[in-house]
Amino acid sequence: MSLICFEDVSFIYPGSKNAALCDITLSIEEGEFFGVMGENTSGKTTFCKLINGINPLLSGGELYGAVHIDGMLTSASSVSELALNVGMVLDDPDAQIFTSAVFNEAAFALENILLSPDEIKERVDFALRAAGLSGFEKRLPGTLSGGEKQRLAIAAALAMKGKILVLDEPLCRLDPGGAQEVMEVLKDLREQKKMTIVMASHDSAMMAEYADRVCILKDGKIAALDTPGKIFANNDLLHQTGLQPINKEEEKKNLTTEYCNQGCLENTEKGEELEHKLRDFRGFSSCIIEIKNLSFKYPNGIGIENLNLTVEENDFIALIGNNGCGKTTLIKNIAGLLRPSSGEIFINGKNTRKLKTCDISREIGFVMQNPDTQLFTDSVYKDVSFALKNMRLPKNEIKKRVMEALEIVGLQNEADTFSHALSRSERTKTVIACVLAMGTKTLIFDEIDAGNDYNGNIKVMNIVKELHEKGFTIIFITHNMFLADRYAHRIIKMDRKGIVFDERHN
Repeated sequence: MSLICFEDVSFIYPGSKNAALCDITLSIEEGEFFGVMGENTSGKTTFCKLINGINPLLSGGELYGAVHIDGMLTSASSVSELALNVGMVLDDPDAQIFTSAVFNEAAFALENILLSPDEIKERVDFALRAAGLSGFEKRLPGTLSGGEKQRLAIAAALAMKGKILVLDEPLCRLDPGGAQEVMEVLKDLREQKKMTIVMASHDSAMMAEYADRVCILKDGKIAALDTPGKIFANNDLLHQTGLQPINKEEEKKNLTTEYCNQGCLENTEKGEELEHKLRDFRGFSSCIIEIKNLSFKYPNGIGIENLNLTVEENDFIALIGNNGCGKTTLIKNIAGLLRPSSGEIFINGKNTRKLKTCDISREIGFVMQNPDTQLFTDSVYKDVSFALKNMRLPKNEIKKRVMEALEIVGLQNEADTFSHALSRSERTKTVIACVLAMGTKTLIFDEIDAGNDYNGNIKVMNIVKELHEKGFTIIFITHNMFLADRYAHRIIKMDRKGIVFDERHN
């Protein structure tokens, strides 16, 4: 029997009338790298969670057919039994990180299976080194960047040294260099330890390079199952299933080389000199955001230091840089969610030190990486109107603003829908509508493409592009070089030293 076998498998979640997966029959061999692709809601996560028994043992629901893992019938096993052979990395690292230190997180499962302290230390050291987190052992997980948290989740799974590693969108929060490093680690695990890799991803180029076979899911069914060479040579198939063609990924690689491998500026003074040159090049225009000698330190000493930046009216900026370089820290300081340790931030000429966070929110619209953190009522309309009600605006003014914002993002017919019932891209659009309704003309997006499928990203970014064409000022953080190349007019790269690259693009 193959290491992983699906036999006529269908799965229906509790309370659902439709099958999340339908009539899946396939097998995966020991040592194989098996890629799972498809649009959001196509069934990728459901497929992954069937391998380690989370579906249906923890989720509930109805499982039809049989899933065998190394000869074990998952429906007759426990999740803890399956976890000895199957390591799992979810797309949201916050959902599986819960200890007080990086070392403790990677060691948690090992302690639960009663390994010796020496064995635990050896495995954790290996896993953290493989995931690029050596030296982070004492760090509080909550102080890590999104990408560093993803690396930690991968390390915790690697430490178990099971036969099978299942990864659900493990690269979506990693910078290009970090993603490549993780993929090389997975390649080594396959070659040296014959580990079987099952990975769900939207990254066509990575799948083409590393996978032995690719399974494309569409509406819970297998749309194609073949070698990467045959899959990615079929542009009609890619279009029908919403996957990004490889030629588009080549643009991504080119931009990564062009901007991420540039010689970095050596110090802040050179950064200031570059900014002055850029301002002369652009010509004078209205300054929306001016940052002077900004420093911010977390309790562990990590942060940003002496950063200088000017954002002009109607700029369309892609903010790029490696995980942990301070991108999110910077925009949280701009949005008032964090306050500078030193230095000053001016928004439309106003010093943020003199403004409350609620006042800043009327100047800067901030859309976070995970839209679910900003949606908490029982309908789209209530989510979009929530801040307006707190501003005590008249009901007719609230309705006017909400419906105008929903029309801009194309959700005018979803006003009564429960926000969390929408697709990820539509939930992101809902949050965009929330900030648009506030009336701000400056919008900041923190990796809104993370975890989203290709078509979803294009739809959201086309809305952002239209807003820019209407005069909005846009800053978006991304690791997706294809999106940066296609949409941004200005590329800014950060590292721990500050701004190391800032040039007009397109």
